[in-house]
Amino acid sequence: MARFDHAFFDSGARWDAPDAPINSTMRDLTRFLDNPFDDRGISVDELLAFTTDHLQRMISNNAGGELSGRITATTSALQLVEDCVTDTKLAIRKSRKQAKEAFRASLPESIGRIAGAVMNKFGQNSVEMTECLPHGRSIFSTCRDDKVENNLQTTINGLTAHQAVLGAQVVADAIALKAAWMTVYTASEDATGGKTTTQEGKKLARENLQLMLFLNLLKLAEMFPRQPDKLKLYMQQHLLENPASPPDSESSPEPAPAPQG
Repeated sequence: MARFDHAFFDSGARWDAPDAPINSTMRDLTRFLDNPFDDRGISVDELLAFTTDHLQRMISNNAGGELSGRITATTSALQLVEDCVTDTKLAIRKSRKQAKEAFRASLPESIGRIAGAVMNKFGQNSVEMTECLPHGRSIFSTCRDDKVENNLQTTINGLTAHQAVLGAQVVADAIALKAAWMTVYTASEDATGGKTTTQEGKKLARENLQLMLFLNLLKLAEMFPRQPDKLKLYMQQHLLENPASPPDSESSPEPAPAPQG
């Protein structure tokens, strides 16, 4: 586990990061700047399936809000690629709805952390708590989708008024939460947006999404150094790979031996 003595001060190392393994080997460092999502063998359908799954996993596993910026950027890039694909409208609507529902399912937990920060500073029944959450935390589970933005903005306003005591981070977390919601909600509601139809537009949209996925990978590497097992919680690589050919159900019979003369 990383130890925070003078060598780790202000280094970005995390408290729960493991020590360096003794069996690690040197690799060509330039490979880490190569974007694996640029592989021409990845089809558009595979890219969309992977990104949709990956996006929902980021939303569901964003306890500290650290991935909120990446969620927003990835959702926008995914929407642009989806708008270029004219023959998968039903799948697009379904994936956008799933992303919105996943966000709403994770919203109470995110609001709970913000409420906890206010309670720790001012108390559960304080005036400040009422200013930040006038309808309590449950409103974020029960209100309609079109009311989420207003409720989040009310919370942001209350937090901002007491930022000197609460600190800038809790305000930034609430703002990022609202931005992520607006991206997911707008994508879900927008069924008639303009579509990029030129081949060049489709190419640029796909390359942009591939870059967002690469930046997400680097962000996860920053969050979980020396913990490769953590990646499968956010990325399912098999969705980008062609399924293996099934083995033959019956092996070919061996040829009969030639008759002896």
